[in-house]
Amino acid sequence: APCLRRGRGDGQAVAAGGMTIGKKGMIVAAKTIALTALDLFTQQEVIDKAKVELDKQRGKDYKFESLMGNRKPPLDYYKK
Repeated sequence: APCLRRGRGDGQAVAAGGMTIGKKGMIVAAKTIALTALDLFTQQEVIDKAKVELDKQRGKDYKFESLMGNRKPPLDYYKK
């Protein structure tokens, strides 16, 4: 599975941010994300395989439990 993290150090990311190599990296990342999304939208079998793999890794007794428990969130962005 691909690992989504930055380079070896923050300084490298900052230094590359204003340079052409940083811009090229952003374009490659954007294209990769866009083409992955296209694959997911056009190839249902990829999603089906991912669901099977996820269920296998979780196990049959998996039950989702929120880390927040039953309490209300600290900020209610939907409240007007």
